[in-house]
Amino acid sequence: MKSFLLYLGIIVLVLWNISMETRLARKADRPFQPPLDLHVAARDTADSGFSREYGFYMRPYCNFWSDAHTHTHFADLSQDERDKELVMLHNAMYELEIVNCAVFCKTEADLAFVDSVGKDAPVWYAEFNDPDIEKLRYYHERYHIRAVKLHNTPVFYGEFRGEEVEFPLGSGKMKPVTIEMMVSPEWMSFFGVCEELGLPVTWHTNNRYGPSPYNFGGDNSKCWEALPYDNFYVLSLIERILDTCPKLSLILCHQGFMGYTRLAELFKKHPNLYIDTSAGFMLHDGDYLTDSERARIRPFFITWADRILFGTDANAWWETPKTISEHEIRRHIYNHVHPFKRFIQQLYLPQEVLSKVAHQNFERLFNMPPAGDWFY
Repeated sequence: MKSFLLYLGIIVLVLWNISMETRLARKADRPFQPPLDLHVAARDTADSGFSREYGFYMRPYCNFWSDAHTHTHFADLSQDERDKELVMLHNAMYELEIVNCAVFCKTEADLAFVDSVGKDAPVWYAEFNDPDIEKLRYYHERYHIRAVKLHNTPVFYGEFRGEEVEFPLGSGKMKPVTIEMMVSPEWMSFFGVCEELGLPVTWHTNNRYGPSPYNFGGDNSKCWEALPYDNFYVLSLIERILDTCPKLSLILCHQGFMGYTRLAELFKKHPNLYIDTSAGFMLHDGDYLTDSERARIRPFFITWADRILFGTDANAWWETPKTISEHEIRRHIYNHVHPFKRFIQQLYLPQEVLSKVAHQNFERLFNMPPAGDWFY
């Protein structure tokens, strides 16, 4: 009889456990609760709770942001017009709470003007055939450049079209364009000097294969189909630079067109690797991250908060006018900047993480003074 009761008790206990597991499995997950402003909890108790529940919903917030990826005008304008454009670019950014930017300048005159204004970070946009160390040191000393910008697309398409280029620039030697140029002895010496001077290299290293209309990306398929290598090979060259120059901060523009899983693997291998948020982290008006989408990408931002810089790839104008219009610049900048801020804000990041992504990482890598944020 005792054995029977013991077995019966065990059976009842097992059935009860199964029932509980079934009910818990059917129970819907709690909806995502965004983190709150660090001052919300304090308000509930301060002053004998006078302001309890006031602004109970308020989220983490950065009053000021920095943009690690902006361009000057690509058109051939007079320097007076270019200077006006650079002032309007800064003002249009400031209206969107972007207090300073990394401004990519291809000409010495643009570098000189950005440096003279003293509000943004002048960045030398070097051509792929110009690993000029003397020029690098001169721009650093004379115009206080904060980084060097490189772009591999002209290399890919130059090789695709079978072009030749003077390399190094000014040498009088014509050579076929190849991606191996970017790891030539000349460029490796250049990266070593960047490392010595503490200048980051912000680099459009890879290209997508197909089109990406949501973020205005064209189709590179014909180019890639004809090239004798793929994106993995290009990435291996970038990793060679990271390994050779371990103190060189290298920022992948557009996340190198890689997803967050592959990026996390690279971050583990290379403590000197960073990304900006341009191209890949954006949401247009009317679009929202779902809870499942947020759950996929949010942990990446939190884990690698020190390696991500807010950047938009904004520039004043894509067209080629003879004069600059303030109205057009403001419209153009808004259309470039707002979708990227919108994406970051919908991640509902903790305040510490948001502050790093929004401006602190930029200030650290580009050696810029801290944004005059009220609190963060």
